[in-house]
Amino acid sequence: MGKIDKALEKAGIEQIASEIRADEKAPDFKSQTLKSKVQSVEQANHSSDNFQERPVDYRVIVYHDPASVAAEHFKVLRGHIMHPANGGKIRSVLVTSAMEQEGKTMVACNLAVSIAQSLDSYVMLIDADVRRANVHNMLGLRKGQGLTDYLETGSPLFNYLVKGPLDRMTVLQAGSTVRNPAELMTSEKTKDMIEEVKQRYEDRFVVIDSPPLNLAAETGILAQHVDATIMVVRYGISDKNAVEEALSRLDRNRVLGMIFNGFEITPRKYTYYKMKYYGSRE
Repeated sequence: MGKIDKALEKAGIEQIASEIRADEKAPDFKSQTLKSKVQSVEQANHSSDNFQERPVDYRVIVYHDPASVAAEHFKVLRGHIMHPANGGKIRSVLVTSAMEQEGKTMVACNLAVSIAQSLDSYVMLIDADVRRANVHNMLGLRKGQGLTDYLETGSPLFNYLVKGPLDRMTVLQAGSTVRNPAELMTSEKTKDMIEEVKQRYEDRFVVIDSPPLNLAAETGILAQHVDATIMVVRYGISDKNAVEEALSRLDRNRVLGMIFNGFEITPRKYTYYKMKYYGSRE
């Protein structure tokens, strides 16, 4: 982990979470009339069982065990987003990594579920990794049309939205396979779509699962249209040079921080601190 620590220090980026065990193996809404229509469609989708094909993946630990150590770290991450230390406002977050198999989709899904579990916030999770879509697998959803279909047609966005496993969670799947993902994802329509979903409701957060920075040209462009970016680094797997290369593609002012995936404290150490915090009367 020393190499990654040095990369972080060199980049001047804060480590915002470090002990997550799970890993990864996918029109104008300002109108009140249209807002109501969107909400009705989302509620109808949620009431149907056509979209929940199988159980939510066990790696979405925030959903299955919200009181766990890993879930607590996602709550901390959620707090950084909802209440930034600099007093700014974050409505949209891009989750990415330097290379594949580092856990970005797992992190994006857990973060989205954590936001949906909060008392008064809604979240939209967008699968922008159209080459290797995996959000639907993580959330147990039936694969269907989504982002690419919206971008290639003139059909309204709400036609492609489905409800996630929680009431306050909406999902835009990656959609159909396309030949030109980079061109499609860097189009003006993509930029407008991100702004559209950010502005739809004041209490709506947008989490985007994007392709790895070093493997897809569109990720760096997408990062320019969000309020913050989170880098996922996998303990014992991520390469220092690859991480530094990925960071060089980003606007450092928009980088919220970095998550170390797969690094854990020992159960004995955690038990000690938990007992010290909850058990002491001093």
